[in-house]
Amino acid sequence: MRLKFIVSLGAVATLVLSCASGPEIQESQNRPRRAKRVKQSGWATGQVRGDDNAMGMSMSMGVLDERAVDRALKPYERALSNCFARAGDARKYLSGQIVMRFVVTGSGEVSDVQVVKNALGCYPVESCLVAEGKQIVFPAPEGRRGTDFEYSMSFRSTGERSVIPWNGEEMAHSLYGISADLANCGNFSAGDVDVIAYIEPGGTIGSVGFASQGSLDADAAICAVALLRKVRVSAAASANSSIVLRTTFPLATAFERPLGETGRKQLGKRAKRRE
Repeated sequence: MRLKFIVSLGAVATLVLSCASGPEIQESQNRPRRAKRVKQSGWATGQVRGDDNAMGMSMSMGVLDERAVDRALKPYERALSNCFARAGDARKYLSGQIVMRFVVTGSGEVSDVQVVKNALGCYPVESCLVAEGKQIVFPAPEGRRGTDFEYSMSFRSTGERSVIPWNGEEMAHSLYGISADLANCGNFSAGDVDVIAYIEPGGTIGSVGFASQGSLDADAAICAVALLRKVRVSAAASANSSIVLRTTFPLATAFERPLGETGRKQLGKRAKRRE
């Protein structure tokens, strides 16, 4: 059975911190709400509709009672929320939801935690959530068969800097010069990987995160973050010290050679000849 829990967290720290330290953030009063039971036959999929805090659920091979899942997660809520301190100074602008998929064995142990959706974009936070999530032990699913569920957490920035979207394709192509170095970082995941990056004034990349439907290789991710943090994106540089650009793009796009003006003209000529 797949459950979806949503927790909202507010960032209140305003100190300039390193990426690996910081005070605890204040947890909001919004708690995960239990989904209503949906009677289903076989392994059909159902939905629980409601507001932003509603939970959906679908059936898988194993069955976990959502109240038991809630009880198992509750002692770890603070540890999970405290992972936001890993964002350090980027908490001035980082906001968004992270959706984690917990893969649970037939005995209730967590065999894997994946960040499958990511609107935040900070790998130190993501890796902390994965590490903390792997410590949780759930009750054995009914039938002692493995199952999975999703757990969503929303984080809020301190609001000291405004964030506006930027062209993801343009950002990806600006990284082509370091594509060989990125390739040397190793295989990131068996699934497709999306990159979430924030470009601070001056063109430096202040925060990077990843999302994938598969398990992410930690060493490859750490290597990629280190490379990307050294990049200066001159096309996105801004003189406004309060504006941060946010972009999302498939990691694979960074390995595609940008066409450039000459390439675009050639494609244009070929298109006209076909008309």
